[in-house]
Amino acid sequence: MAKLINEIIAIGGTTAHAEPFDESGIIDTFIAPRLAISCFVAVNGSEIVGFQSLEWADPEWPGEDPLPAGWAVIATYVDPHAHKMGIGRSLFAETARAAKAAGAVFVDATIRRENKGGQAYYHAMGFRDYREGTATISKRYSLG
Repeated sequence: MAKLINEIIAIGGTTAHAEPFDESGIIDTFIAPRLAISCFVAVNGSEIVGFQSLEWADPEWPGEDPLPAGWAVIATYVDPHAHKMGIGRSLFAETARAAKAAGAVFVDATIRRENKGGQAYYHAMGFRDYREGTATISKRYSLG
């Protein structure tokens, strides 16, 4: 997972993460964060080609635009050489099931403005725009 996200960070323009991850960072941020719901991984042979994490919105979020109770936050990373192969769609099918099972009402995806591919992906999954920031567009998926 670190290898995959570090390649995406090095390319630039599609993630807010700027610093490379090591194993403990991956665990703390995606696999077992404090508010974790799920983390699914897509593999091709022995290679990780994508992963998607879901966690509850932080009720103690000190920044702008906190999310209400019952909202979850999604993050998706797919190997840049494996786009348009159904990896994201497969990951989201599992994540949506996990979100419903956990009792989430909405899933938030906040995407960098210049990440047109990410915006298109989430739109194709059924997410709809609900908020715009200076550098981001937020989309939500209704689980109701």
